[in-house]
Amino acid sequence: MLDIAKESEVMREIPQADEIINMLKEQANTILSAALGTTKLEAFSVGANGNMPYYWQDPRNLQFNSNTYNWIKSSLKAGAMPIQQDQIFTDLYIRALSSVSYSLSTSDQAKLNKAKEDATDQQAAVLRAWQDAFGSLPSGEGQPIDLISAEIASTWAVPPTTLPEIQQSVNINALLNNVPASGKPVVPVFANWLNAIGGAVSLENNTTMNTAYLARALAAAQTPTDANGGLKLNNDLVVPAYQVSTQLSDILNGLKNSSQSASLAMTVTRSTESEYQVNVEGGTSFSIPVLSLFSMNVGGNAHYFESNIATTDNETTVTMNFPGVTLVSFGPVPFDMSPSRNWFWMKPIRDAIKNGSSDVSGFKFSPDPQIDFSKSGPFAYLMGTAISNYPSMEITVKSSSYERIQKTFEQSASVGISFLGIPLGIGGSESSYSNKVTTNASESTVTITLNPPKELVAGSAVDSVGWVLGVQPDYPAA
Repeated sequence: MLDIAKESEVMREIPQADEIINMLKEQANTILSAALGTTKLEAFSVGANGNMPYYWQDPRNLQFNSNTYNWIKSSLKAGAMPIQQDQIFTDLYIRALSSVSYSLSTSDQAKLNKAKEDATDQQAAVLRAWQDAFGSLPSGEGQPIDLISAEIASTWAVPPTTLPEIQQSVNINALLNNVPASGKPVVPVFANWLNAIGGAVSLENNTTMNTAYLARALAAAQTPTDANGGLKLNNDLVVPAYQVSTQLSDILNGLKNSSQSASLAMTVTRSTESEYQVNVEGGTSFSIPVLSLFSMNVGGNAHYFESNIATTDNETTVTMNFPGVTLVSFGPVPFDMSPSRNWFWMKPIRDAIKNGSSDVSGFKFSPDPQIDFSKSGPFAYLMGTAISNYPSMEITVKSSSYERIQKTFEQSASVGISFLGIPLGIGGSESSYSNKVTTNASESTVTITLNPPKELVAGSAVDSVGWVLGVQPDYPAA
């Protein structure tokens, strides 16, 4: 299958190709309208990550394909149109979440401080009971009583509970149904402390539990493990979890559905030595550099298209077909408070943006992460992609040299092609498209029909790649 690294090496930003990219996107929007709903596809420019490796589950061990993961984990390039992929999204997310903390307003903090002062004796009793039960106080950032509160509320009850629920419980032993044997003497002492702080318990709960959940979500992003929801890839790396919600069988069946196809019909005219004038049927004309549209390796000549087909003396039309248009949906796995697993927790970041520097109780940035969270910034990722098989094509050339062109192709068992800077072939090469040639002597035309190898059509290997026709971006903090 297509080597992603080699594919990405040759892809460049080609603003002149926007017309083509937009036409393919609009066709995919029409074909997939029922599946897309109100979230339409936007134009996408293939960059350093190449096209999408859609075979997301390794059939040898059912683990997540590292090729797919490396593609879907990217953030989006700020201000780029068409959309382009950029850095790793989790790097931006960690930077943002690391800057978030939960704090109380001035008045709420004063209320909690007063309640804790009134409950000093009961708090000391909790610390002694915990030390007697477990040998030492819990370690970590924050006061020991806060760490104890978070541990009891989040792990000594299944499902996790809250400090107000513990305080108000009429059957605390039933509520705390997962207490370790050594911790049973701690329970009544802890309940006394909660009763002593009275109505301020909700403030304590908000501070303690939100701080604990922040730490756990951040840990799952920074140091993913099996215990905190990390995803094991087929290269044995454990990474922050993403999921593909489209079953692999549905992707393969979609790619085999040739009735769902996008197409392009273009007239290519050599306007200057270095530029083509391209007219896309149903669209407008535009200019594009010669090396940015097609490259064709035929009979050892890597520049055959521009030197022998699309010349100033020839008339050239190109028809391309992208069969099997299919939507693939995916995204980061949301943080789950109940078992404190996984990593993607946007509420603290959204709240911190909203709260700013206001004197309110809630999540705030400290310090400011200096990230543009708007739709113009990089804090975004893809949540869906429309893909197809790699295209087949038909090139018709009217030329006084049509017989020579015919002979050259007949002597070439396969043809290497690049389109918009992307090689269409196996193993990152441009030497795998089969060809069939016919001529019309009365019109001095030669027609070359080019088809991708069978391995590129709904491929069944972990390095199978689909042509991206359009994408669904998500701006989670905008």
